[in-house]
Amino acid sequence: MTKSRPNRMERKEFRDLTSVEDARKLVEQIRVQPDTIILPIDKAVGHIIADDIPSGVDVPAFNRSVKDGYAIRAKDTYQASEPEPQELRFIGSIPAGCTDKFFVNDGETIEISTGAPIPDGADAVVMVENTKQTGDSVLIYQPVHIGENIMRAGTDIMKGERILRKNTRIGAREIGVLASIGMNEVPVKRLLVGIISTGNELIKPGETLEAGMIYDANSYAIAAAIEECGGTAWIYGIVPDDATSMEEALDRAINECNIVLTSGSTSAGVGDIMYMIIEEKGETLTHGIAIKPGKPVVIGMIGNVPTIGLPGNPTSALSIFNEFVAPIIYNSLGVKPSFKTKVTAVMGTGIRSGGREELFPVGVVRGKAYPADKTSGAITTLSDADGIIEIRAHTEYVEAGSEVEVTMFGNVRSPDLMFVGGQCPGVDLLEEMTGLVFRTLKMGSSAGFTAISGGTTDIACVNMVDSEGNYNSSVITKMNLEDVVLVKGYRREQGLIFSPDNHVYGLKDISGLHLINRNRGSGTRALLDRELGILAENMGIPRSELIKSLKGYNSGSKTHRSVCDAVKSRKADVGFGLRAAAEEAGLEFIPVAEDEFDFVIRKDLLDIEEIQTFLSALRSEDFSKRLPTGMYTYEMTGSIISSF
Repeated sequence: MTKSRPNRMERKEFRDLTSVEDARKLVEQIRVQPDTIILPIDKAVGHIIADDIPSGVDVPAFNRSVKDGYAIRAKDTYQASEPEPQELRFIGSIPAGCTDKFFVNDGETIEISTGAPIPDGADAVVMVENTKQTGDSVLIYQPVHIGENIMRAGTDIMKGERILRKNTRIGAREIGVLASIGMNEVPVKRLLVGIISTGNELIKPGETLEAGMIYDANSYAIAAAIEECGGTAWIYGIVPDDATSMEEALDRAINECNIVLTSGSTSAGVGDIMYMIIEEKGETLTHGIAIKPGKPVVIGMIGNVPTIGLPGNPTSALSIFNEFVAPIIYNSLGVKPSFKTKVTAVMGTGIRSGGREELFPVGVVRGKAYPADKTSGAITTLSDADGIIEIRAHTEYVEAGSEVEVTMFGNVRSPDLMFVGGQCPGVDLLEEMTGLVFRTLKMGSSAGFTAISGGTTDIACVNMVDSEGNYNSSVITKMNLEDVVLVKGYRREQGLIFSPDNHVYGLKDISGLHLINRNRGSGTRALLDRELGILAENMGIPRSELIKSLKGYNSGSKTHRSVCDAVKSRKADVGFGLRAAAEEAGLEFIPVAEDEFDFVIRKDLLDIEEIQTFLSALRSEDFSKRLPTGMYTYEMTGSIISSF
């Protein structure tokens, strides 16, 4: 039975207006499930990523030179000096993009361009300014160490590493990261928001303005606001103040869109009937909010589609949109509002300038700016940065504590907490549970201790074991870190990771196999070293002898997932890492030891809201239940140790 429509000539009186606080609570409860679509990356700017994006390749895919110079064996330069240069035999040149194979023997060198692949046999590059070529000889005036001026395969991005997070808004830097890993399509969320402008007085921009007519500004202004929020706007055009036309337009929009917005025909005037149609077709949640401008707003539901009638006045319509519609879009997409273009921050650490004008990338955490620069060849400099600061040519050093102006990248939410150290899925779970944004630099436990010592991180993620089997406290003592506390985290099963067709029953079985090891400075590598020492002692041989039998011991993967990927792709026979990572990859796992994954936090941050939120989540029963297989909390989890 159709509800009877009130007489069009009746005026609605706004006597019982909804308070702003209650209206905000109302819209906070409205959620819409967006669709997922696949877009080419050149069409994806402004959209929201629907799923975590792992890299399918290493970046770079090969060992490459980061300088113009000469590829050499480092040992051939150890005696080089300005007075007595080392002379090497010149055997050729390798330009960028070259696919020819070369080999460098003792006493030889090859000219190499920036970005060109490192030839076999070479282990370093000496910069061209430290050399002089004369015919078939090259004079080397400065020694280099192994790995100098070389970016190794996977240094920037390891295959399998998550490089973009679900719910990230895509901008120029995200497009660059996607392209750098070879992705030409990306899964994005689509929240389709229909816009219907009502009014006999409206005409489209570009048409001739007749007496008594006005241009339809709302359709375009609101569409732009929707796009800024991450939604997709669909303009249905102008509908006259006619009940039948309005119903037809509304029916079409309800069937095609996730959210429908109308503008005009919501107030108490004669001819304003949209609120009646919404009431007829669905449920009116509120009509009239105690706010200026924008009082005559209608919020309703037709089926599962939020239908919101905005005022006709453009200023009022945009005000109401920002206050009550934008939160629905943000919440439904799982994103936060955009931040200001320029913000003032305080440098958390000093920056030495190269003596020229520089646009320096920084991360911004709670009003402090930290360097985000890796190298000129690192794509992830972009994803680790929130904006840039401009350093003038005459500025040699930007001191810690100095005030800087940061030009933020578009649509970026600054992180709430900075983490440096070991990689663990438990940290990802804590980020999800807290609702905070973590900036996590997965550089190993040693880097975590260094960062917390230098004041360039809030929290260090560490699992560094000493010779006695104690975790992390001995490092704090050794480094004389007096302004930090150790927060005990959780335990993790670490062990051997291998394919089902490999016959591995324990650590003693990996001798002679190709091992994929973790990176130097990681706690997991330190744990393996300790276990190898125990095994060597039981076997009655020196640890160095056991290590020599492990092909690939000197390799260094940055994450547990990349270890699994190396095993799965047959690049290695066995790896050492987390049970959780092995099971996720469908690989076999044999436990060897348990580690303790802890957090070192600066004392001066313990009482801030973000740290307290983090600690609360760490100590929660929900966190304990949701930890992946092979990881678990224990009686010390969340306890704070301040003396060592």
